[in-house]
Amino acid sequence: GGLFAIFKLPLFVSLWYFFNVQYNIQNKMLLKAFEATWAVSWFQLAAGIPIAAFMWLTGLVKKPKVSKDDLRKLAPVGVAFSAGQVATVASLGAVAVSFTHVVKALEPALNAIASALILGQVFHPMVYASLAPVFLGVALASSSELSFTMFGFLTAMASNFAFVTRNVLATKFGSVGDMGEDKTERKTNQLAVLTFVATAVLFPVALLLPGGLLSAPAAWQAALAKGVPASKLMYMMVASGFHFFMYQLSSFWVLSQVPPITHSVLNTLKRVVIIIVSIVVFRTPVTTQSAIGTATAIGGVLLYSLTKQYYSKKK
Repeated sequence: GGLFAIFKLPLFVSLWYFFNVQYNIQNKMLLKAFEATWAVSWFQLAAGIPIAAFMWLTGLVKKPKVSKDDLRKLAPVGVAFSAGQVATVASLGAVAVSFTHVVKALEPALNAIASALILGQVFHPMVYASLAPVFLGVALASSSELSFTMFGFLTAMASNFAFVTRNVLATKFGSVGDMGEDKTERKTNQLAVLTFVATAVLFPVALLLPGGLLSAPAAWQAALAKGVPASKLMYMMVASGFHFFMYQLSSFWVLSQVPPITHSVLNTLKRVVIIIVSIVVFRTPVTTQSAIGTATAIGGVLLYSLTKQYYSKKK
C-alpha cells in the first residue's frame, strides 16, 4: 500500500480530470445529435446505478446500510443533485462548453453566500472582497460570448445554485447511514446512494416533461434521420453516462484525500483544462474580451480560495 498511498492523490486527480473532459466532449456531441435534453440528464444519472451495483456485488466496495428514514433525509440532497445535473446538461446543449464552465466558475462565490445563510458560516470581509474579480470576469466573458443565449447563461447559473445546495445539504446530512470503513469507501457509497435517490426523484419529471423519456424514441429517430449511425448514438449515450458517474466518483475520491479548499482549487484548474480542451476540440471562436473575462474569473476563483484559506488559518 506504500506506493499506492503516494500515488493515490495524483491518480485520483488525473482520473477526475480525464473523465470530466471526456464527459463534456461526449455530452456536447450527444446533445448536438439527440434533442431530448431531459432524457439525456436522466440516462446519465441512471448510468451510475449499474456501476454502483457492480462495485457492491463484486465486493470492491462494502454495501452501505441505509434505512428508509435515511433515504427520506437524503431526498432533498437528491433533488438538488438531479436539478444541478439537468441544468448543466441544458446549458451545455444551449451554449459553448467553454462558456458554461466560465459561468460555473461562480459556484464557490455562491457557496460562500449559501454557507453564510444556511450553515451560519461567516468569513472575513476580505474573503468576500476577493470574489469581485470572479463576478467581473463572468460579466466580461458573458457580454462578449459569441454563443451567448440567456437560456444557456441562466441554466448554468441554476446548476450553480443546485450544486451549492447539494453541497451544503450534504454537509448537513453527511453522517446519514453506515457508508463504510475508510473515507474513500464512505465517499463512494455516499455518491452511489445519492445517485439512486436522484435518479428516482428525477424519473417522474423526466417522464412527463417535453424532451423527456417519452420524447426519446422520436429524438432517436430524428438523430438517425440526420445520418448519425445507431451504434455511434448508443456509444455516446453509454460513454457520457459512464464518464458522468466516474467523474463524480473520482471527484469524491479526491475530496476524501484533501481538505475542501484544495478540492476547490483543483476544481477551478479542472475548469481551465475543460475550457481549453473544448475550445480546441469544438473550434470555438473566442473574442479577446471573452478570453480576458475567462482568465479574470478563473484567477478570481483561485484568489478567493487562497484568501479564504489564509483567513480561516488566522482564526
